Amino acid sequence: MTDIKFEYNVPVFAGAPDAGDDEPVHRDTPEYEALDWETTKAGVLLAEELGFDAAWAPDHLMLGRDRAEYECWTLLSAMAGFTDDINIGSLVLCNDYRNPALVAKMAATLDVISEGRLELGLGAGWHEPEYEAYDWEYRDGFERLMRLDESIRLIKRMWDAGGDGASFDGDHYQITDAPCAPTPVQDPHPEILVGGQGEQVTLKLVAKHADVWNTDVFNGDVETLKHKTGVIEDHCETVGRDSDEIEYSWDGHIICTRDEEKFDRLVDLMTPIQFEEEYQDQAPIETEADAREYFIMGTPEECAEAIERRIEAGVTKFQCWFIDFPDTSGMELFADEVMPQFQ
Repeated sequence: MTDIKFEYNVPVFAGAPDAGDDEPVHRDTPEYEALDWETTKAGVLLAEELGFDAAWAPDHLMLGRDRAEYECWTLLSAMAGFTDDINIGSLVLCNDYRNPALVAKMAATLDVISEGRLELGLGAGWHEPEYEAYDWEYRDGFERLMRLDESIRLIKRMWDAGGDGASFDGDHYQITDAPCAPTPVQDPHPEILVGGQGEQVTLKLVAKHADVWNTDVFNGDVETLKHKTGVIEDHCETVGRDSDEIEYSWDGHIICTRDEEKFDRLVDLMTPIQFEEEYQDQAPIETEADAREYFIMGTPEECAEAIERRIEAGVTKFQCWFIDFPDTSGMELFADEVMPQFQ
């Protein structure tokens, strides 16, 4: 069997409904009522204990309840210190929030201190309210993607150059004799994951640069996965790369329980979902049947069947939001009865 990895998405914000509301503030953490460091940290430690392969942190600054959220890179650095075996990664780092030459240096350092456990996830950025709040320039989508393309090339060049120093003269970024020593522990470098869905530009960047492609929670239905991976394979042929060099990851919501009352409550909490503007070609998730197309949900047996369908579409990495958190019974049941079927 192909090596299947199960990975943990770290609750970096609380998403439970505000008082008097029925709708979650954020559906990745719809039962987490107040952001608490010890609670979040305990979830990471439990994921490591249960045998999850990686723990991923999103890179946003104000998504949660009361707009409280942990900053991604600081969190990853802390996680490197209090874990021993689990990989750590950004899902995904917004390219516009940090200078890419500094990201290359930061990533190399974190790979060293974590003893080779970093996976670097990168994306072009999309959440305009954060750009406005923190005074970053919000450019058009194509320019953001071209900046991402240059950033990945610059980062790899610095990692390769090490102490000898790298130079790069792009349209958006320039460096001159910039060293990156110590270099990353991993050979040739930490895996680079690229997140995004756009078929003409983003997925071509995946074909050119990525070790891993990451879908998002609302492109994780089987038919969409099959289509997107097919697009990536076509781009690989165009750019002259073996598509087998790219791993496909599924990032999504998990409901794993044998408790029918709990299951019904979580489904009611999560639905309906009306897609935002960029997803207007997709029908809303209104019913349990709709949710089953996008989520992995139900008994352990039903979860395993949903995973198998995505494996058949090419997915080998499953990045899981356990939406009953801070209750960890769903994650524990998943680790006990689902994961062993694929390992």
